[in-house]
Amino acid sequence: MEENKIKLWNRIQRGMEAGFDAAMSAVHTITEKAGEGIELTRLRREKARLETQVTRRLAELGNAVFEKVSKDRLDEITEKLEIKDMVLEIALDEARMVDIDRRLNKELEK
Repeated sequence: MEENKIKLWNRIQRGMEAGFDAAMSAVHTITEKAGEGIELTRLRREKARLETQVTRRLAELGNAVFEKVSKDRLDEITEKLEIKDMVLEIALDEARMVDIDRRLNKELEK
């Protein structure tokens, strides 16, 4: 009888150890996956920040080129860069915005 108790206790102990090992493995896997998720989120945020920064700098560059080309009437350069039509469209849009601002101000004064 005593021998059966020892065998039963050994089986219980081995089962508990196996359960503990499985639990530790699951905790390790979950922790590892959470760390990967955090790193993925961090990388995605950094990429979005850099994309925004590049877009802003491209806009600033485009604005600087547009202002220089418009101010100095650099038609030859706009033709070489094949942006002459775009520069003209932007100039027309800006003229339309000025006209709309003028009309808005008139309406607000009424």
